[in-house]
Amino acid sequence: MVRLIQNFLDIIILKKGPDIIPSSWLIFFFSTFLLTLSSFGVISLIDNNIDRNPVVNLIAYAGGLIFYLFVIYIYGYSNRALQTLTAIIACGSLITIGFVFEYVFMAPFIGINFASFIAGLIMLWSIPVEGHIIACAINRKRIFGIIISISALFVQLLIQLQITSQG
Repeated sequence: MVRLIQNFLDIIILKKGPDIIPSSWLIFFFSTFLLTLSSFGVISLIDNNIDRNPVVNLIAYAGGLIFYLFVIYIYGYSNRALQTLTAIIACGSLITIGFVFEYVFMAPFIGINFASFIAGLIMLWSIPVEGHIIACAINRKRIFGIIISISALFVQLLIQLQITSQG
């Protein structure tokens, strides 16, 4: 388990690619557990806004994952889909957990505004991380992967906008 987390952390610092993660449904479910844990941390410790619906975020996140699947299949690397999605989910969740820890433990000392700024920078790191993961998965340059990850972010934002504008 420690080795698996270390592999995810190596991906987060762009040292390794998603190919280091075994293509396993068990590890995929572990990454979804990390997603649940990180989402619970954000909802319970940071986001006290009762007007927000976490289901909307989940649907938008699923839309982003489907977008990544689409890219993987278009480039002909469907055999890498499971390990790529596992890496995207787990690495994003670990970044979110880092964001939660930074915000919760630093806000009392440096203020909410500066802690929010640093937390935002931590969350922005997920764009190059996801870009790195997708670029490795489809055998392209990292900048191309970053463009794809920005596109996935726009897909997620469009989905959230579409859902919230209807309700």
